[in-house]
This record gives sequence, structure tokens and C-alpha cells, in this order.
Amino acid sequence: MKSSILILLLFCLLCCQDKNPATEQTICGVKDPVHNLPWLGDLVDESKKNKNAEHLTVAAVTIGEETLINFTYIYMSCIGCVSYHCDGSRMEWSKYTQEQLEKYQNDLFREDGKKVILWPEK
Repeated sequence: MKSSILILLLFCLLCCQDKNPATEQTICGVKDPVHNLPWLGDLVDESKKNKNAEHLTVAAVTIGEETLINFTYIYMSCIGCVSYHCDGSRMEWSKYTQEQLEKYQNDLFREDGKKVILWPEK
């Protein structure tokens, strides 16, 4: 009887853990991009080193077929300004239409926006 309760308890603990969607989905061709995209890991590590990681949000958003990674500190006033392509190069705003940019910003900052939070990790 005790072993049945222990097994049931262990089962509940393992099944009830929240999973971070960023580690489950393929983003920029990898799972868990903060740890598997070297350039992104370096940016997060630099933020940790500078003691800014608690103010940082990294999110993946798609424009058309392209995934972009946005890097935002809560004290920044610019919506979506620091964004990167999957290869780590900076996003050039002039290459996108006004409609694409508006959707990108809405996906980033609206409650119902389509984004995957990569950092902070759950």
C-alpha cells in the first residue's frame, strides 16, 4: 500500500511539471534556442553577467515565414527595436512593410500576441 502511494505521488510530481514551450518547439531550426543558438546564448549570458537578466525578455515572433528573435529590457521604450534573424544578424526594419512591422509589434506586446517566450525560462 505504501509503495502504491509513493508511485502515485511520484507520477503526479512528474506529470504536473510545467514545460517551457521554448524547449519543446523547434525555433530557428533548434529546440531550446537560448542554449542551442550560440549567439543567443552569448547575449543572454552577457545580460546575466551585467546583472540585467531579470529585466530581460527574449521572444520569438514570426513575420510571414521568417522567425525573428526580439531582445527587450523592461526599461526600454522602443517596441521591438532589438531584433535578430535566426543567424544572429540584426533585423533591418526597412526591409519589412508597415503592416508586417505592425503585426510583429502587436505579436510581441499584446496579451493575445503570437509569440514564444524564450527568456526568462520557466
